[in-house]
Amino acid sequence: MSRNARQLSSTDTYHVVIRGADHQLLFEEKKDYQKYLEILQLYEAECQFELYAYCLMPNHIHLLIHSPVTSLGSVFRHVSTTYSSWFNAKYNRTGYLQEGRYFSEPVETEKYLFTVLRYIHQNPIKAGLETVPGETYPWNSFCDYISGINDIVNIEYILQFLGGLESFRSLHQIIVEEECLDINTLRKRLPDDVARDIIRTECNCETVSDFQKLTLLERNNNIILLRKKGLSIRQINRLTGTPKGVIEKIISKKISS
Repeated sequence: MSRNARQLSSTDTYHVVIRGADHQLLFEEKKDYQKYLEILQLYEAECQFELYAYCLMPNHIHLLIHSPVTSLGSVFRHVSTTYSSWFNAKYNRTGYLQEGRYFSEPVETEKYLFTVLRYIHQNPIKAGLETVPGETYPWNSFCDYISGINDIVNIEYILQFLGGLESFRSLHQIIVEEECLDINTLRKRLPDDVARDIIRTECNCETVSDFQKLTLLERNNNIILLRKKGLSIRQINRLTGTPKGVIEKIISKKISS
């Protein structure tokens, strides 16, 4: 079956979303987030693109990117392959890390540029990780704008359009349901940091790789335990690397027995 053609932007500007394969985590710890940003910065120079905004969430990534020279396909082949190879080597794992194709939508107008900008920076709020942009979540470019750091993000371009930092702050004080590309809507659940602590304590597993090394019996018993502790099926899927269908079968078998 042929893939649907991507919509091209007349401005060469796009909102891009990348998510982990089967909703699994893309980042296990602080160094993983830092490494991804290093890779973005490396290829930003090599592929001659500009970032206007980013947000690295545990299992997905949002980018606002302007790439007039290099195609998005080429950009993300470089970025995704480099990061996946590094991540797999670090955690002694194999297979795909990101889910197949990246998702993208064109950004054609100044108004929508600001809509996407705000949407990306408010992603941690919608995931329950903070209450205002930049409050506690460090892995998005809102912090870069406030601190004046332009190592990765071209903050001057956006600030020039908005008329300065105060207008930038005012834009982000408005909490609205934006109609942007959103392939990973998160529903209310235990915060991921709490869920990870439960996995560490109850399963004695620090990472997804540790969980995947359990015997089948240990895995099944731990999945049943995690469900009892309040983790959702989707959350167990993402934080342990166990396929959603397998989790559902394990829980269903326990209920019927």
